[in-house]
Amino acid sequence: MPLKVAFLGAWHSHATMHVREAAERPEEVELMAMYDPEAEVIARNLERWAEYGLTIPVVPSQQDVLDSEAEVVIVEGHVYQNLNYAEAALQAGKHVILEKPAGVDLDQLHRIHALAQEKKLHLNMAYMWRYNPAIQEILRLHAMGDLGQVCQYRGHIPKPKAWHKELALEYTLYHGAAYFEMAGHLIDLMVAFLGEPTRVLPALGRHYGERQDVDNAMVIHECSDGLGMVDTTAMQIGMDRRVEVHGTGGTALHEPLGSNNLRMFLEKEIDGYPAGEWVEREFTPEQAKAGSLLREMAACIDGKTPDFSLAHDLAVQRTLLRGCGVDDGRALAKTPA
Repeated sequence: MPLKVAFLGAWHSHATMHVREAAERPEEVELMAMYDPEAEVIARNLERWAEYGLTIPVVPSQQDVLDSEAEVVIVEGHVYQNLNYAEAALQAGKHVILEKPAGVDLDQLHRIHALAQEKKLHLNMAYMWRYNPAIQEILRLHAMGDLGQVCQYRGHIPKPKAWHKELALEYTLYHGAAYFEMAGHLIDLMVAFLGEPTRVLPALGRHYGERQDVDNAMVIHECSDGLGMVDTTAMQIGMDRRVEVHGTGGTALHEPLGSNNLRMFLEKEIDGYPAGEWVEREFTPEQAKAGSLLREMAACIDGKTPDFSLAHDLAVQRTLLRGCGVDDGRALAKTPA
């Protein structure tokens, strides 16, 4: 039986990846309903998704999603809406895939984690690059100890100036602006390799246009066994997102982020990878599609232990907020219109 899913909030562009997967794997995923309070969001999505040939029932209220046969609610609204959506879905007995970052109120996130545990429901974060094959291979080598002690992590995740102009208004709502919206992807991986930092040192710049919001950021993270740096800019020309993991036994580079490319230099021969030279590996399209957020959720419902715990996800959100200069757990800088 396919996994029955529904959208509660559909503003975020990442909703498209779930629709694409449902179209490619109809035997695994069935879209039951979509709700968003903004009519223009619904119209935009239906036009954008027409190429997938799916019929996605649009429902008039949040309650219709909660009353549907969906087992899993995918929360893809504005960041300031998403914890309310997630809480309502959990109260209704639904598993939840929550779009990043994990809301705007750390206290509410704590309550929602407790609610998921109380109801024995899964609440998985939508950090989709966790299931990129290159990232998965780096995580595997790290888990086996083959990279040695990870001593340095670097992540670069720009939002090019010409991209998603409609997001500019969204960014202004949050402390950290572009960094708040983008950096969680790379902090998620950094915490997996280095743990939660003991100290966070943000440099948050306002360097473009009217210079009112953070558009250029570099954040250093001091961890118990190494350093992590995550940076973003909202005014870059072109796209060169990347991840670097440097350990005492090897270095792994993934660029561009989200591609099938992996470049490594290992101290010792491991699993067919030679020692003492740069090795490049390109994963196949089939390998790239093997893992996904929806497949992870289906496996968790069937009894699998989640790859990333609630404690991990909480550490990621705490770290992100600290990098945005937030010390009270509240990310909203302005009241949404």
